[in-house]
Amino acid sequence: MSEKTRKALLLLLSIVLLATGGTMLYRQWASSPAMQADGGEQLAVRHAPAAQTGAPGRFPAQSVERYIFSQDGKDLFDLLLARYQDNEGMQQGAVLFPKDAQEIASSPTGLRHDVWQSAADVIARKAPEDALFLSWWDDGQRIRYLSGKAPWLQRPAMQTFVNPVWKALKDNLPAASAEEGARLTQMARWLTMDSDKAIAEIAAHFGASRPVYLLVNNDLLLHLAELAAYGGAPLALDAKNIPAGNDLHGDIAQVKRWANETGEGNYLAQKEGNYYRVWSTPDAKAKNSLLVRLLPFVDSLKQLPAGVSLVYQSHWGGFLSVYKVDQPPMR
Repeated sequence: MSEKTRKALLLLLSIVLLATGGTMLYRQWASSPAMQADGGEQLAVRHAPAAQTGAPGRFPAQSVERYIFSQDGKDLFDLLLARYQDNEGMQQGAVLFPKDAQEIASSPTGLRHDVWQSAADVIARKAPEDALFLSWWDDGQRIRYLSGKAPWLQRPAMQTFVNPVWKALKDNLPAASAEEGARLTQMARWLTMDSDKAIAEIAAHFGASRPVYLLVNNDLLLHLAELAAYGGAPLALDAKNIPAGNDLHGDIAQVKRWANETGEGNYLAQKEGNYYRVWSTPDAKAKNSLLVRLLPFVDSLKQLPAGVSLVYQSHWGGFLSVYKVDQPPMR
């Protein structure tokens, strides 16, 4: 196989993984190997105006649109897109998880709504006024709209819109400038590189001019192909859906057995309805990446990376975490 052909196949694989991985956040419609291989069946989307009261934030919403994603005539999940003007007069958008998603019995967005509302309330009350939050772009949107605090990233570039979910929102989602596109590349690099090196680079990049925080959550594991598309290092993680039974101890044993077989016992398990979505780290390089070290993998919980301190962690198994980056001493 020529180098040109190999690169083309890798690019195609990245696109397929990005598309299927994004939708796995909400429903494992692409869980079978066959569907993952060809990108799965087509998602359908419809949208309509929604009540502005359904998306309360720190800024008045100019409009709120509800996007309903379905497959084979069955609704899978909803998203809200709030459009608003920030206090600098810039037009912004924020992708939100609707509270009333419980109407779709299998949708996990309702839990995410509660996690984000709780986290945003704490951030708004506790974070300093000049705090800067490093996160991926969609989390940056929620930080800005729900808490009013400043994110380093909040707009996606073209690499994101390969994903069928984000593609559906593209026309109403403000796109990144060239400057923010460079930040996306930098953030993808930091999240996927060695944690010690990444934290040292972050501390040096921002210095002691303002408090800097890192916000991560488990859904970032579904952005791996997107991070690679922005120039981040590929992270070799194994993932599996394990059905949940009636015996919690039996479920835990099953998860641990799979993790020992695939990742030397290091795993992160997230309960999604009637199954566990489980990740493991068979590769030492991935295990030491900043992303994995900041997420609640069992080995990561044993010792934090040097240079950060945990200041907030949500319920739902520590789904969302906020870390403060230690500032370098003033010279």
